[in-house]
Amino acid sequence: MPAPDAADIARLEQRITELEVKLAFQERTIDDLDAVLRRFTTRVESLERELSRLRGDEGGGSPSTADVLTALDDEVE
Repeated sequence: MPAPDAADIARLEQRITELEVKLAFQERTIDDLDAVLRRFTTRVESLERELSRLRGDEGGGSPSTADVLTALDDEVE
């Protein structure tokens, strides 16, 4: 196998740089999505408490997160 020439090395360096940029973008996207999910979870929990309060704790306690998410999905549709 022949030794890589300067052009091959430059292409490999460019590829590594592109992969590093993509990885950095993915990490930022994951961090952003995590922040959104945390805010959403906090909001859902707040809505569960409010719903429970409005129901006067009737009906067997507060709804599960899954029930609230289903109700929110139904509202969106």
